[in-house]
Amino acid sequence: MATIKQVADFAQVSVATVSRVINKNGYVSPDLEERVRQAMDTLHYQPNSVARSLRTQRSMTVGLLIPQLDHPFFSTLAFAIERSLFGDDYRTLICSAEENPEKENAYVEMFMAQRVDGVICVPTGHSAPNVARLIEREIPLVLVDRDLPQITASRVRTDNDMGGYTGIKHLLDLGHRRIGVIGTPAYSEPMIKRMEGVLRGLQEYDIDYQPELLVTGTLQQFEMGFNTAIEMLRTAERPTAIFALTDVIAIGGLHAAAKLGLSVPGDISVMGFDNIPLAAYSIPALTTVAQPIYAMGETVARLLLGHLADETQPAETIIMQNELIVRQSTDRPK
Repeated sequence: MATIKQVADFAQVSVATVSRVINKNGYVSPDLEERVRQAMDTLHYQPNSVARSLRTQRSMTVGLLIPQLDHPFFSTLAFAIERSLFGDDYRTLICSAEENPEKENAYVEMFMAQRVDGVICVPTGHSAPNVARLIEREIPLVLVDRDLPQITASRVRTDNDMGGYTGIKHLLDLGHRRIGVIGTPAYSEPMIKRMEGVLRGLQEYDIDYQPELLVTGTLQQFEMGFNTAIEMLRTAERPTAIFALTDVIAIGGLHAAAKLGLSVPGDISVMGFDNIPLAAYSIPALTTVAQPIYAMGETVARLLLGHLADETQPAETIIMQNELIVRQSTDRPK
């Protein structure tokens, strides 16, 4: 294995110059940096990560805590975050708490034991004490998607209230008046805000709140969407549209309609929320309120990197906007 001295000799620079390139501290001209990197590639030199972390007092790792890795929204968000951090030489420990406080606590313990440089967290309904522990240890932290208003930290989220309002208004403008709404889990801050937007839209159209048409639950979301839509669509006075507050629930609703021999959007309109990659390829293609998932991931990574570069940087709140994408799964009621 090549040594740093061999890299320096090959590039015809000092060992100090090679060290500055590896550790990204101190000025090195672009020409010299390119020579050093070419020498490292030619000699297959790998910096000693343990020695590097001792010198820089950094592990070059970031903890990412999400609620459900097998959910397409969270897996896409995690992909965007990991890719952005990798571009700045950080490695990401991706952990799925599965909305479970014991698992979340264990992962937070691991983050502290592994001395991660920072944490990005999608909080669950149980996260406040764990997040407070990270802050007490002075570990830079950024929240994404879900909020903890009582915590002072940077956060990135979308305007879920407006998203819920935009979605229900699309269906109301098409002429639907009996609309089923399915969301989960009930304690999720984005779900609460989306439901508030839905209720605001219904109120503007003087449509009374109907509890049997507004359902939240904790089942796996494909199953939740399928089972709830089956129940709604088997009622004597079934809804003419379903607004699912995630695309995963909506896709479950599409399968329920197919199971009952109903056409979408001929017999029932179905729309979702998130714009996961699958939404454009379902049959029919799913109308949805799109969250800027990739941009959210890139933005939260940039915020954390900013805090790592400057510990005095104040907390910042970034609220990103959603967008209605009309596809083939919604139409006027027959």
